[in-house]
Amino acid sequence: MKKYFLATAALVSTLMLGACSNKEEIGINLTNGNDKFITSDVEDVTKQEVFNAMVADAGLTAILDLVDYDILSKEYEIDTTKIDTALETYHTLYTDEESFESFLTSQGFESEDELRQYLELNLYREAAARAAVSVTDEEIQAAYDEKYATEESEEAEGTDSEETESTEAEETEEIPTLDEVKDELKEELIQEKLTDEFIVSTLAAEREKAGFVLLNDYLEAQYKEVSSTYEEVKETSDSVVAKTNEAEYTAEQLYQELVNAYGLSNGVSLVDTKILEKKFSVDEDAIKELIDEFKVQLGTNYYAFMQQYGLNTDEEIYDYFKLAQLQDAAFALEYPITDDQLQAAYEAYQAKLKARHILVEDEETAKEIIAKLDEAEDKEATFKELAAEYGTDSTASNGGDLGAFGEGEMVSEFEEGTKALEVNTYTKEPVKSQFGYHVIYRYDDARTFDEMKEELESELRSEEYTQLRLETILIKYRSEANFKFTDELLQKRYETIVKNIEESAAKEEAETTEEAETTEEAETTE
Repeated sequence: MKKYFLATAALVSTLMLGACSNKEEIGINLTNGNDKFITSDVEDVTKQEVFNAMVADAGLTAILDLVDYDILSKEYEIDTTKIDTALETYHTLYTDEESFESFLTSQGFESEDELRQYLELNLYREAAARAAVSVTDEEIQAAYDEKYATEESEEAEGTDSEETESTEAEETEEIPTLDEVKDELKEELIQEKLTDEFIVSTLAAEREKAGFVLLNDYLEAQYKEVSSTYEEVKETSDSVVAKTNEAEYTAEQLYQELVNAYGLSNGVSLVDTKILEKKFSVDEDAIKELIDEFKVQLGTNYYAFMQQYGLNTDEEIYDYFKLAQLQDAAFALEYPITDDQLQAAYEAYQAKLKARHILVEDEETAKEIIAKLDEAEDKEATFKELAAEYGTDSTASNGGDLGAFGEGEMVSEFEEGTKALEVNTYTKEPVKSQFGYHVIYRYDDARTFDEMKEELESELRSEEYTQLRLETILIKYRSEANFKFTDELLQKRYETIVKNIEESAAKEEAETTEEAETTEEAETTE
């Protein structure tokens, strides 16, 4: 992968939960969509922009939460003592009012009532699913027979003598009757049937029974993948997103459902892209090249893999890697790699041992490999082929290459065996270690400094890179751009997160400095 995509992993950080989508085809318009959501000196973000991004990330989930609560709360009863217990636990963890409010805002809840409603929704869904489960007496009897019939037969076999029989009677617990364990067995069967697929289909049936329809094509297309029984409607609306027989759900309701949980992360991603695009150029060809590499590596699993990270379309995938490239450019500017560092890294690399190996389980096989090498004309090419054929570890697929390694990085037997070899030679006797038997081939890397410069820079930047360092850079850029949420609650949450990041980053830097000083002292002493 290209060196300028080191920051890719940071897109799942505290403030950034993936790329944002500005798809026009979402087609849900807020009446106040042009109002500012984030202000900055670089460029503002509107409510419509962040709403589109939130809908792309979690719009369907949010509308189903609204609908399910309304439908299921009228149909089922729940044990609210479970919720009271959960809230008591949270209050025990966050003892004072300030820390509890901080916990609520960090989780996307404006109040304890919102958290309670969220917990209630989960219980209502569970109640609906449990009500749909059917367990027959025959199934309970079969479960009982399977669980206890073995014990009965074992007891019957243990009656060879009166002494054995009395001993077993004392040691073996009496097998319960069916009536005594019927409720327990029924619950076990219910839990077995409450699969994710069953719950999803049950909730879909509950919605459709209540006359649930979606009036937005974008969300409707997503929902059809969840519910195979959903019947598409031709009706559409700009302001009403969904409806049931008893209620309508507007774009503004969906916005409010989304904004506390997703507004911060989506808003930050949007504004970061705008800020970074003002500072750094985007290499579109490099992004497309990287995406093509992923497509080749993942093959038919490419889209399924990307969907794990919330990336469902080519546009979202491109935006994801564009932001990663821009973040990496920012990191490279703030943590530059000097020529002196590169030269030192090159010299350290050249001083290291470099070897291939073929790891096998027994000495006889290792000697067989050595015999084949003795007969080969091109020793290194043959070694690679034999590594693929015989190798038992992960290096078999790349010709047994272990790369460069320094003092103490390998087990002593392997390290000493490699040191004893001349370059471009192999062991004439198997080298035994705790892992098995090794056949070792020592090689050298004749590449010049200029030839290795890009690779070394990438490695050094990887060593410098931490997610906290990247986040502090982005926080600095936002501060320089006078970044601010117009929503007071989101701004408060943002400031809390920033404070936590800055404290963690300061601690990390102190530990890094201390570790570097300790290493330097040790090297000086040696």
